[in-house]
Amino acid sequence: MAHFERIVVVGAAGLGALAAACLARRFGPVHLIGPSTDAPAGVHRYPLATVRDFDLDTPAVIVDNDGGRLQRLVCDRLVIVGWPVPLLPVNRWVIDGKVAIAGDGADLRLLATCFDANALWRPALADYQIRRQAGAGSLA
Repeated sequence: MAHFERIVVVGAAGLGALAAACLARRFGPVHLIGPSTDAPAGVHRYPLATVRDFDLDTPAVIVDNDGGRLQRLVCDRLVIVGWPVPLLPVNRWVIDGKVAIAGDGADLRLLATCFDANALWRPALADYQIRRQAGAGSLA
């Protein structure tokens, strides 16, 4: 029996749907939280869920589904795309090989390139962190 990791994408507008489709092609079923009008095969949409908070250590997303009751969605992998709230310390785009932050379309394209080049989750995120830091001119 195959085991699929629970992958959650939290995304703004079209970027979230694009990231979810990209990950679903590579890794199987993906849960998309955020507005989207269309979802390809393998993407489960939750357009009415309101994100209240993130737990980046677990990782988990705290959402409000029905106007008051908070629900904690624990996942194996979390990708946050186009989110306006600064979540990480300066120049960090990956946390523990489980969480990736892509600020805009350029970051999302870079992340997709890293997945194409590495095929596996952790090596791809390590590559993304290095390339993103180099792009910011701030290798630490």
